[in-house]
Amino acid sequence: MYCAYMTLPKPTHLSAVNASAFQEESVVKAYHHRPVYPPSTFTMLVSLMRGQSNRVLDVGCGTGFIARNLANLVGQVDALDISKTMIDEAQKLPGGDRKNLNWIVAKAEDPLPNPPYSLITAGESLHWMDWEVVMPAFAAALETDGLLAVLYSTLLPVPWDDQLLEIIKMYSTVTDFQALDLIAQLEQRQLFQVVGRKKVEPYVFRQQLEDYIESFHGRASFSRDRMASENATRFDKAISELVEPYTGKEVELWVGAEIIWGKPLTMIDCVGNQ
Repeated sequence: MYCAYMTLPKPTHLSAVNASAFQEESVVKAYHHRPVYPPSTFTMLVSLMRGQSNRVLDVGCGTGFIARNLANLVGQVDALDISKTMIDEAQKLPGGDRKNLNWIVAKAEDPLPNPPYSLITAGESLHWMDWEVVMPAFAAALETDGLLAVLYSTLLPVPWDDQLLEIIKMYSTVTDFQALDLIAQLEQRQLFQVVGRKKVEPYVFRQQLEDYIESFHGRASFSRDRMASENATRFDKAISELVEPYTGKEVELWVGAEIIWGKPLTMIDCVGNQ
């Protein structure tokens, strides 16, 4: 089979229109309330670094959950996001002003800024990108032994999960959502070869109930700019009434992470594996 890349359609909910929500002020202001990766995530990422440059590219960096923490452990981090509003917010947060942290407002599909890199990271962002463009570009930007690491935060089950899902379905502005196995999608298109995967031990993440509710508005499907104001009010009230009997005014979540790393593939890699 010749893989000149297979032009399989992406799920429709991963549209540029939905992705553009992350450029909206309301989403950016709520974004930092989303659960953060366990602290051990970052030492694990450092252990994946290959080559001599000691440099990392974090694509779709958002407010820098990965970049701001990695900058304390490696030589240089280039943190790239299409949203200037995200970058502006990231620079104000703890660690956002490190001298070895270079914030870049650009699309991941644009020519990458300062290759080569020992590691490229993508934390819950790669699904929004044009895979047929970015994966070969990542391959070209990595050092010979360099890797791409894809990160997901994971939440242990909570007693209100089933009812929460019903509220989410009722109020989400993304009505065509489909569950997505991103890695399987990339492998099917022969754009990524998995080398390894590991789950990071969960840790306790605590936040005020009002911040937990606001964290949902840091997602494309609950942008306050896209929800009717009355729906946003009803959504917040429904979450509060659901969760508070279990938690009181402080929510405790067990937050883990999964890291999947491997080699992004170019056309040459693909043909060579036939």
